[in-house]
Amino acid sequence: MTSKWIHTNVLMLDEKTVIVEQDEEFLKAAFHKWGFKTILCPFKHFQTFGGSFHCATLDVKRSGSLKSYV
Repeated sequence: MTSKWIHTNVLMLDEKTVIVEQDEEFLKAAFHKWGFKTILCPFKHFQTFGGSFHCATLDVKRSGSLKSYV
């Protein structure tokens, strides 16, 4: 069972482009209202594992030094 907020786990490609699960019409409409371009992608079955776009693309190994964004 995943959180009811799982669909907000999106992937931002740049300041105005976001990847959204293709069946999330409400979220897609909200992003359009806020001025974002959405790219729809079938990804519902990955949510069974407790994640979505952001979790599925999270770095497992990075090169370079640790940088603080705080």
